[in-house]
Amino acid sequence: MNPEEDRIQVEAESFQDAVAAASAQLGLKSTELAIEIVDPGASESSSTGYRPVRIRAWRRDPDTSPDGVRKPDPGAPRRSYDDGGRRSSHGPARRPAPVSYGPPPAPMDPEKITPELVEQVRTLAEGILKHMEFPSTVDAEKTKHGIRVAIQAGNWDQYLIGPDGETLAALQHILGRMIRAKMPDDAPPRLEVDVAGYRDRQIEALREMARGLIEEARGSGEEVTTDPLPASERRIVHLEVAEATGMETVTIGDGHYKRVVIRRASADTASKSPQ
Repeated sequence: MNPEEDRIQVEAESFQDAVAAASAQLGLKSTELAIEIVDPGASESSSTGYRPVRIRAWRRDPDTSPDGVRKPDPGAPRRSYDDGGRRSSHGPARRPAPVSYGPPPAPMDPEKITPELVEQVRTLAEGILKHMEFPSTVDAEKTKHGIRVAIQAGNWDQYLIGPDGETLAALQHILGRMIRAKMPDDAPPRLEVDVAGYRDRQIEALREMARGLIEEARGSGEEVTTDPLPASERRIVHLEVAEATGMETVTIGDGHYKRVVIRRASADTASKSPQ
């Protein structure tokens, strides 16, 4: 069977609908699909008008996990660390123990977010795009968790999103650093930047991925590991796992992009009461 012949392209109003349609056409569960986003689509409010989400889908390699994450090598020893952060008898290497995460604390109480602060964030975002010479409209609003910045750039949307959302992630990072510089003595608000609704679709895709990995880790008892993710995407995975009883996450790696390990909670972790 030629894998290239089994690849299909699907269009739908949302990412979830496109995945569901691909699952139906291929006769596979969504967790059995490998998915490539061909076009993130655009909302009706975009200056170019509505454009459907378009994905390419095919049966994923059974040795990989959903949405590009990988299973640990079954022949490799399971990571284990003693209380001193050293590798146990499974191997001689010494390395720091990975940091365990639950839901990260909110940087700023949303109740303290004022209309003036929201407008300040919007103006900063607008200024960045102006200097980049991207014609666009920028809106900002207070949300339940922080401040959301919504950008519409019409034909330029795809360039602000970038491959796999990399440019959008960089834009959010830069804006976040500028906000922190403006308020060095205060905790900055949690920030979410979106272009043409791309972030909403990606968040739902990350949640779906995390749910699939939770079930895989729960059923097998083994760790499952994501590909390297930026902090904003790791947070979505951490939060989804935090809602799953008896499961935990750890972050491994260095630099901006790190992996998230999902596994059953240890006895010590499970016995601790939430703080």
